[in-house]
Amino acid sequence: MTPSAAPSSAAPSSPSPSPVATVVVPEELDFTAPTVGGGTFEGASLAGRPAVLWFWAPWCPVCRREAPLVADLASRYEDRVTFVGVAGLSGDLAAIEEFVSDGGVEGIVHLDDREGEVYSRFEVTQQYDLGLVSADGTVEVLRGPLDEDEIVAAVERLAAG
Repeated sequence: MTPSAAPSSAAPSSPSPSPVATVVVPEELDFTAPTVGGGTFEGASLAGRPAVLWFWAPWCPVCRREAPLVADLASRYEDRVTFVGVAGLSGDLAAIEEFVSDGGVEGIVHLDDREGEVYSRFEVTQQYDLGLVSADGTVEVLRGPLDEDEIVAAVERLAAG
């Protein structure tokens, strides 16, 4: 008679837990702001992915000229780059809302930054600057006014990662 093997008391092995990637929130994105539509927006929600913050004012002719390009880029890169408008340098919410509607940029979130808190976080002192947030959390501000090619190139760099 052959002795049978003793039953194994070892538990089946389970896979090791995968490390959880920690997303670092840059200081510039550590804010909560009202949106033009009446909601709230958490800047930290942009951490870990490419984003463009488009700083504008409703009375700015350069911003009006940039609006169709920003709308087009936001649509073209919607799966790779998040666009957020930052409306400031105006105390007139109706003018801000009108700019969003007339400028054709309803497809992106716009922050109501009439108090200038987001402008200050990015050290923006004039409209038509772009805040660029890369997926690794690097923040860069391009001082405007920028020509169309400069804006397109900046978005393409972000999208390429």
